[in-house]
Amino acid sequence: MTTATRTSAQETLFSQWVREHTGDLQRFARNRVKDPDTADDLVQTAFVSAWKTMDRFEGNSSPRTWLFAILKHKLADHYRKAYREGIKVSGMEAVGDDPSGTLFVPSGHWHTDHRPQLVQDVFQEEDLNEKLDRALRKCMDALPERMRSVIEMKYLLSKDSAAIREALELSETNMWQQVHRAKLKLRACIEERLTKPQP
Repeated sequence: MTTATRTSAQETLFSQWVREHTGDLQRFARNRVKDPDTADDLVQTAFVSAWKTMDRFEGNSSPRTWLFAILKHKLADHYRKAYREGIKVSGMEAVGDDPSGTLFVPSGHWHTDHRPQLVQDVFQEEDLNEKLDRALRKCMDALPERMRSVIEMKYLLSKDSAAIREALELSETNMWQQVHRAKLKLRACIEERLTKPQP
């Protein structure tokens, strides 16, 4: 069935999905894309795609899960385009900041001695989660766009390394260099924001 021959019941159902899920989809996208207008455009694109392929929705998952899956694909496309075009949202590319092999274990996690360190007073405050969240958002915004794309695909969209390499046309070595450099920048930025008064 084409979009031109949708039944009134399908139109009503889709309108209900839009009403029920737009807010959650926008929040999800805005947490992952710096520009809110771009995030909202991606949500609209996801809805257009859902409308065009509504006949493929078999009800094996909830409409919300299905819509989020479509949005995640649109976000991955956005990251891929941003990476290929080298768009920088903010931040400066550091030169010569390759991480030492002593900073990370082979799985990519921090070595115990090199994990981010925070002052004890921070942990005694009730709004730690809010402070961490705010610091992480600011520091993600400060990453060069190429690093940000890799980090968001890996940690926010839970893409495996093969999918990231394919989407961004990266070698395995280059992808892990981007991940490690981004983690170093994020660690330094988060520590600075949490240990020093912010204006």
